[in-house]
Amino acid sequence: RKTLSSSAVQTISCSDSSTSGSFRLSFGGVASQDLPHDVSASTMKVVLSTMNVMGKNLSVQVVRLELNGNYQWKITFLSHLDLWSQEPLGILPRSDDYYSIAHLLSTNKESSSGIYPIHYTLWETGMHELTVNSGTSIVSGSSYSVEVTNSSPQASSSSATGNGLKSGIAGEQTSFKIQLRDQREAEVQAIMAKGTLIEFINE
Repeated sequence: RKTLSSSAVQTISCSDSSTSGSFRLSFGGVASQDLPHDVSASTMKVVLSTMNVMGKNLSVQVVRLELNGNYQWKITFLSHLDLWSQEPLGILPRSDDYYSIAHLLSTNKESSSGIYPIHYTLWETGMHELTVNSGTSIVSGSSYSVEVTNSSPQASSSSATGNGLKSGIAGEQTSFKIQLRDQREAEVQAIMAKGTLIEFINE
């Protein structure tokens, strides 16, 4: 499974997310549809991905953050990189300019002064090969091996099932099953726990 990312990262920040309204984004001379002030990352990704620029739809990744009560969208471009370097994403008022919040938004490119931050997420455990490309060429000395392991079990995503959680007979063995999960994997492992109920003593 291949994971793609790029240094073409642009951040859109809102100075007052308590204000309702809409805005649009523009890229390569193409304007998006109206987006609400609290648009989700998945919705923004769909809208941008349907924008046809130079005969090809955009390929992006979008993450929405909330800082001090205000929204911030981090957009990583995976296509149209040459165009993005010359003409990055822009902000436009709502299509009818009614309840527009474009004046509350600002945009910023993360890469500057020759430094290009890369963000990526690996979803499968094991050894991965990481390479950095400039166009079709691999950047010298940028080939790495990355080992990905499961994180620690998380109680809130784990579960326990079985009759041993509900009832038992004194002196007889009973059991229940604990299913451990971490934050990302659907299931890490299953552990069968057994115990013997002692006779109840009324003191």
